[in-house]
Amino acid sequence: MSIVCGIYGYQITRPIDLSGLRIEPRTSSYQQAKRWTMDLDSYQLTAIIKGVSMSDDLLFNLEAILSFVERLDVLITSPVEQTNDDPFTQFSPSIMTHRRSSGGGCAIIGEDTFFHTSRSLFISKAFDRLQNQQLYEDAQFKILFFKYVETFRQRKSFVEVEYFLLYSGLESYARCIVNDRSNRNSSEPICKLLTGYGFDVQIERPRDLQRAVSTYTHLRNALFHNGEFTATINVNGAEVELRLFDYLSNISQLVALVILKAVEFDDGHINWNSWIDLQPFK
Repeated sequence: MSIVCGIYGYQITRPIDLSGLRIEPRTSSYQQAKRWTMDLDSYQLTAIIKGVSMSDDLLFNLEAILSFVERLDVLITSPVEQTNDDPFTQFSPSIMTHRRSSGGGCAIIGEDTFFHTSRSLFISKAFDRLQNQQLYEDAQFKILFFKYVETFRQRKSFVEVEYFLLYSGLESYARCIVNDRSNRNSSEPICKLLTGYGFDVQIERPRDLQRAVSTYTHLRNALFHNGEFTATINVNGAEVELRLFDYLSNISQLVALVILKAVEFDDGHINWNSWIDLQPFK
């Protein structure tokens, strides 16, 4: 007997096959799927997932992966036995609860109507990585991933919490990957990780503060130690004020791209400079 879960708020028009699982869309219409997904006042049923067995941990991971892709909170129901030839009839068309949380901006990975295999490829790679927790590196990736997803799952946005999750997730993952757990200057392991992944950054870059890892570290220190949303630094003998809100979208997109690099995802459409120009696709 198959079991089935409802998926709410994830945009999909093409089936996705995973190991022992199949995600089926409620509609093949791009316009309808888009309308359901972008409803922030309720969670609209957009797909079902079928399989023989689904653990709580599996569904927890998959729910987070779909939320990451959409950069929008997605829900998956508890599994039930499939008792109808049309499993969609077993679930409410919508769920009314708190207003849906959003990470702002567009989805991280292009919609399946236009990029037919991109989302299914990422979901498969991320799913395998989160389910495989044999190495310390895998555990640190899971921490990074869920810290990122939680930045837009908050019922109410708290910038302090969001920045902490982004920076601390990136720092702990960087220290693990580059094997530098004792350096008191967290900019160094972060910079080493980012350059290893091909990002154009330096610890200090006075003429391009967005690409200076120290910019984000100064803001972290000001926020965590002093509760301030600004930090004053010296650039070539002149005082420059850094404002956290000017750099929040940069670090948020950067961490998302690091996650894509960590699972070795590249569909040829990702703009790896999007953390600077905020244009997600080529």
